[in-house]
Amino acid sequence: MKRTILVAIATALLLSLSGGSWAQVPVIDDATLKQATQTASNTASIMQSNQSILQTVNQTLAAVTGNRSTGSLSSIGLGSGFSMSSVPDLSSLLGGGSLSMGSLGQYGQTATQIINGLNLVKTLSGASSAAGSTDQAYVGAVNTVATLTAAISGAQAASSTRASAFTGANALVGTAPDIKGSIDQNSQLTAQVGQTINQLISTVNLTNAALNAQQQQDLAAQSKLSNMMSFDASSATLIGR
Repeated sequence: MKRTILVAIATALLLSLSGGSWAQVPVIDDATLKQATQTASNTASIMQSNQSILQTVNQTLAAVTGNRSTGSLSSIGLGSGFSMSSVPDLSSLLGGGSLSMGSLGQYGQTATQIINGLNLVKTLSGASSAAGSTDQAYVGAVNTVATLTAAISGAQAASSTRASAFTGANALVGTAPDIKGSIDQNSQLTAQVGQTINQLISTVNLTNAALNAQQQQDLAAQSKLSNMMSFDASSATLIGR
């Protein structure tokens, strides 16, 4: 009986010691570990996606902001640099006013050389200066011809250069690296088209001014002829033989 009691006590003591010893060993929960691993993977994927989105947003921002160079398009509307706005006002020349070709550059020099090459007389009356109405009308006509010659030469050169420039601009369509570059190029071309149209309007106005100058010259000639053909009876004298 005593032996049985001692065996039971020993067994209980061993079980107690064994339970305390195994309690120190960590236990791994496979389900919890799997869920934690999946959560970490999802978090890393989200962070990577956010980084990609941020990079795309920065690229989009850079594509629609900042300055873009459009220097090659900034002067095609004026062609070779000649502008109809530099042409002298024809109305100031009709009365024999002085002609300044300085604003027309090389085209003014060309016109002056042509006029000088024609060896035109300075005045119809032979006077050293245009004092009379006829001489003033004549000088005005010569100056008008010189101005028109310079304007036509400049307009032709500018038109040829402008055509080549617009052809070159066509080659730039679609080459802009981003949206902002395309918008700036389109805006610059729109401005250059406006300048070209303005030059065309000025050319038409110059044509009208030339026609008006011709009419004024004809009117001056008719007025002078009328004065020559007029008869004043009070000043007429008869000389008999």
